[in-house]
Amino acid sequence: MHKFPLSPLALFAAAALALSPAAALAHAKLVASTPAANAKVAKVTSVQLKFSEKLIASTVRAELVMTAMPGMTDPPPMKIAIGSAMGKDGKSMTLTPKRALVPGTYKVKWSAAGADTHRMGSEFSFTVK
Repeated sequence: MHKFPLSPLALFAAAALALSPAAALAHAKLVASTPAANAKVAKVTSVQLKFSEKLIASTVRAELVMTAMPGMTDPPPMKIAIGSAMGKDGKSMTLTPKRALVPGTYKVKWSAAGADTHRMGSEFSFTVK
């Protein structure tokens, strides 16, 4: 096995890359929500989302969809009209429907980019009793 010595320039470049701010950035992730994923709650007038890092506001997308209603078999998904606002910290967001959510199961879908500009997204569901 041959060993090839690295030039001082190559060592410097590798160290600079490892220590650069871009190397330390992670993708934005949802770290908490109210209601929480899979929660069964009584009254919902807003949905709060908390992220792992500050988001680029222009990249944020969110929607709220009702996926099931008590007494109905296989209803089609119904998009709920919402207002949305980013928190002052840039790491939180509030979704506000026009009125309290009626009993049923809901899905929140979101996507956004953090400082690394890589768009991430996920979804979670909760139930209103």
